[in-house]
Amino acid sequence: MSVTSRRLCAAVACLVIYMALGTARADFVLVEDLEGLALGPIDGQNGWTAEHETSVVTLDPAGGTNQVLAVTTDSTHLYKSAMILNGTVRMLFLRFQFAGQQNYSFGMSDHAVPDRFGDFEVELSMTNSANELRVNDGGMYDELGTLTPGTWYNVWLLVNNFTDDTQIYLHDRPGDDATTDDQLDADGQTVFDFRNNSAGNLINFYIKTGGGSGPSGPLYLDDIYVESTDALNLRNPAAEPDCVADANGDGVTDQADLGILLSAFGSSVGDPNYDPNVDFDGDGTISQADLGFLLADFGCGT
Repeated sequence: MSVTSRRLCAAVACLVIYMALGTARADFVLVEDLEGLALGPIDGQNGWTAEHETSVVTLDPAGGTNQVLAVTTDSTHLYKSAMILNGTVRMLFLRFQFAGQQNYSFGMSDHAVPDRFGDFEVELSMTNSANELRVNDGGMYDELGTLTPGTWYNVWLLVNNFTDDTQIYLHDRPGDDATTDDQLDADGQTVFDFRNNSAGNLINFYIKTGGGSGPSGPLYLDDIYVESTDALNLRNPAAEPDCVADANGDGVTDQADLGILLSAFGSSVGDPNYDPNVDFDGDGTISQADLGFLLADFGCGT
């Protein structure tokens, strides 16, 4: 067997090992990003159930063509299936902003048809009397900090459906991952109990608004994800992926790019099968180093 063949076999072995391990890689699963939905009432679209036609798909108030969900009715509710099994830990991610003060809550419910505030387990909340973000902690609301209207916030809720509690990370840095410095607290407390201590699966992402005096909303939401493993994952899944090993320029790093690299594996500048698009380290040879670079980026954009 030639040196090149042995190297190619080693490369394939690396791929097999990577793909076996990759199935357990921490990642997010999209629940809703509103793209491709019809502008207008969201009820009946993509699995959503909404009480009123004033919960609508609309354009991002920040401008551009990004589509978001706007909830404007003083008293309404809406929900979509999103599963966090009993006994698991998952990160719930979403982006939100509000245009004016409003009584609203969003989070996770264990009810098949939630329609009351008491149907929440995981609940973030604001009232129309202040711009204070609150978390429901075992039936009582704890204050987490003041937010600014018209600002998109990224929020990560670490949902522990074994111990029935949650932790919250939040910032307003567009596209950035969270860090431990972004964890919110209420007078030093960082772990908050579910509203009702669920004994079963959390099955719906749920939004509920209430009436009241003063200015009212709307509440905007976008890019709802649930993490697929128990790993602590503070990555921002709404950020545009930077697929640095996308050799064919289709926006993803996948089997097609791996095929390009394997076809050129072992070649150097001047060889007929040398391809500079997979010479990621720029050393003039397609080698194990380039394969490692591609495998580290494998799955980007998918």
